[in-house]
Amino acid sequence: MLLAIDIGGTKLAAALVREGAISARRQVPMAVDAAGFAAAIDALVEGWPAPERISVATTGYVDGGKVYPVNRSIISFWNGFPLEQLLRARFACPVTLFNDAQAAAWGEYCARRDMGEAGYPANLLFITLSTGVGGGLVLDHRLRAGPHGLAGHVGHAPSRLAPADGVSLCGCGRPGCLEMLASGTALARQASAVFGRPLDSAALFALAATEPRAAAILDHAALGVAEAIAGLHMSVDLDAVVIGGSVGLAAGMLGRIASALAGLSLPCPPSLGAARLGADAGLLGAAACPA
Repeated sequence: MLLAIDIGGTKLAAALVREGAISARRQVPMAVDAAGFAAAIDALVEGWPAPERISVATTGYVDGGKVYPVNRSIISFWNGFPLEQLLRARFACPVTLFNDAQAAAWGEYCARRDMGEAGYPANLLFITLSTGVGGGLVLDHRLRAGPHGLAGHVGHAPSRLAPADGVSLCGCGRPGCLEMLASGTALARQASAVFGRPLDSAALFALAATEPRAAAILDHAALGVAEAIAGLHMSVDLDAVVIGGSVGLAAGMLGRIASALAGLSLPCPPSLGAARLGADAGLLGAAACPA
């Protein structure tokens, strides 16, 4: 029995996984400090049997059992946080850590492989558009994390496109990252500036059906994502791109990205599709990742 944990910028989820299927699942808001995080983990697993192994999908990047932020504004205490040590001490079992988007990339790859899909992709890019923008790569049928856990972090690759509100300095400290254009946080920020009142990304998607300015924000973000896909495709030669996350799976976003990608005249363009594992991509991906 495996305990899978998915740590995002706004939520903390846990699941008991047996033979690749979730048998129990819980979710709470992400904690604001280290003490609250430890308490939230205890609350998530209360009453559950002790796990034989723990696999974690976490925002940020993993290096030496510690977690570091790429965007420092998302989790304030995530700078060298000893996550593996904390979980080993709490549960007394093996612990494996992965970036959440990298875990989701592996989960989506395994979903296609295990269904016996003909010609399932050997080279897959997963992009999650949510609170932030993350990415993971499977190349030649292997999950690629890189020596410091940074592989596939497409959200912090530079974009040539400026956000609608002109704000470009990212929480990672560099200007012009895709995350400043296409994340849920960025969409809310741009929409609020354009319409002169507080709006979240869900409200922006609702407005886009009838309001050209709202549609333009989403189209601009979709073009930024398409250009990031094109850049990685020309670097590593992709078979497939999978889009996930609350923004990526919102109504119409995948179609906007597909339209933008079609306009870029890519040679041998990769297939584009929605995440099959939905909101559980990180949990199931972490569970499927090699120990």
